[in-house]
Amino acid sequence: MMSTLHDDKILGQRPRLQEACIKLHGIAQQLKADEKLPTMVELRDQLGISVQTLNDAVRELEKRNILRCVRGVGIYVASQRNRFVTGNVGFITASPRRDEYWGLVVSGIREALHQRDCHLLLIDTNTEFDRWEKVDGALLYFSQNPYSPHLQMPRPPRELPALTLLNRIPQMACIQTDDFGGTYQLTQHLLELGHRRIAYLAAAGVELSMLEERKEGYHRALQEAGIEFQSRWMRKLRVHKEWEKSPFKYTMAGEYYMRHWLEEDWRELGCTALVTQNDDAARGAMAAFAAAGMEVPRDVSVTGFDGLPAYPGMQRLTTIQVPLFDLGKYAANSLLDWLADPMKAPSDVRLPTRLIEGQTTAPPPGAVSE
Repeated sequence: MMSTLHDDKILGQRPRLQEACIKLHGIAQQLKADEKLPTMVELRDQLGISVQTLNDAVRELEKRNILRCVRGVGIYVASQRNRFVTGNVGFITASPRRDEYWGLVVSGIREALHQRDCHLLLIDTNTEFDRWEKVDGALLYFSQNPYSPHLQMPRPPRELPALTLLNRIPQMACIQTDDFGGTYQLTQHLLELGHRRIAYLAAAGVELSMLEERKEGYHRALQEAGIEFQSRWMRKLRVHKEWEKSPFKYTMAGEYYMRHWLEEDWRELGCTALVTQNDDAARGAMAAFAAAGMEVPRDVSVTGFDGLPAYPGMQRLTTIQVPLFDLGKYAANSLLDWLADPMKAPSDVRLPTRLIEGQTTAPPPGAVSE
């Protein structure tokens, strides 16, 4: 465990806390399972740290099943029998935008748990949940830090072992995909086809690290190609409140904002390709192009992101295949390994993505074929 605490990237962001955890774990190692540690006052004097740092260190080691706190009684060395009390893992997320997307993630989680005789609890952020004693660990997908005091949603206790999926949250290990590399690949694909004026349509006003990384991939590809980005090439997509409960909310948003862009300055920009936030937004944008008498990819190329199955009769998108099933399975196994052995506390992991060339990208209008 010492080497794990030394190498922990999240703890490494707070050196004083990391040092306190290492020292506190050293004290625990000298005791037997279920043996009581010195009092908080004695530990503070012994370690020479502040009350806040000591409290944080105790919580960190409790999350790793090294210590066990009994309110009003004291701190004890945890025993193996305290792990996997219920066999339940909670997956906490907002209502899914499309069944295929979260269905694949949940299927991966379910398979991993089934293989290890554990059970899944689905916890919607729009509902109340306060039975955390029934949960051994949690997998989270939040667009914001769940511990922010102004948010009204189910949030796991800080001492509960938890991983976040897809979107990074401070001081919590994240299982995510290569969002930067994915959009970088898409933009490079369009550049290789001959496009030089490439537009970007993605969400605004959300705290999603995954979307920021996708935007950075787009910028990097343009920069490496020697193309100076113009701010007018980017439009922000937002899901209106009345669309929130619809599984097609991003399709509606993509169509709405692309339609307005076409009515304003799209033709003046001379853009011949569009990179979008996800597959649904891409299909919405394509509907707007069709309504304006433009054909994809003859007049404009369009790319998505996620690699979700197309609806019958629709063009196959050029997109990035995100390994959603594998991500769910990997995250669940990582959490279960951690619950079984505190020495296996996970670090950030980034799973690779894959470019899928579909029917929605082609050389720009007027390009000469070789």
